[in-house]
Amino acid sequence: MLLLVVALIFTGRALYNRYRTVHAPLPDDRVGQQDCALWFVGSSSIHRWTSLQQDMAPWATHNRGINSATLSDILPRFATIDTSEEGRPRALIVYVGENDIASGVPVRKVMRQIATLFDLRDRLLPGVPVLLLSAKPSPGRLKFLGEQRLLNAAVQNFLPHMRSAYYGDITTPLFVDGKLGDNYQPDGVHMNAQGYRIWAQVVRQRLDAILPQPLIQRCGQAG
Repeated sequence: MLLLVVALIFTGRALYNRYRTVHAPLPDDRVGQQDCALWFVGSSSIHRWTSLQQDMAPWATHNRGINSATLSDILPRFATIDTSEEGRPRALIVYVGENDIASGVPVRKVMRQIATLFDLRDRLLPGVPVLLLSAKPSPGRLKFLGEQRLLNAAVQNFLPHMRSAYYGDITTPLFVDGKLGDNYQPDGVHMNAQGYRIWAQVVRQRLDAILPQPLIQRCGQAG
């Protein structure tokens, strides 16, 4: 009986901790609200972008990535966004789907969850543009390349039907003569500094095309 009680206590505590984690706000590496804020939301490829502020200066970047996250981890935390506390970014840069595919989640389910993310954006951050980055290829996950390509194609078909929704192709520049370049950490999955510079170049180019030029001149160009 005592063992059962102890087991129930530990189970309850574990469930409570899981509930707190799932419903916690998105992490944020920057305090306060800025007029030129960009929010980078997604999985570990965002979370591990430690040079983000330097790569995207003079934009005020907020790294809101979650290590090893899938969309099931990100969505409930995205749903807690409170603009009275966190402000509104000028744009959301989102990287999701890769871990889901690697975990065996079908592309159609990933797309349903991406649609949910856009529903949340419309409710919580209406009018804020979303730049959705393509699922990146990586040496450690080459067996998922086919599914990633299906996801990227589905995303490109989906985004024109959403408001203020744009695609960022980080896949193409990672290939050199049909092979993956030297842009990865030793784990074969995450970007190294050179890889993140490629990401930053893609993001800048897309933001320059998406956002009003006065805003780009004020927030995105070094004085």
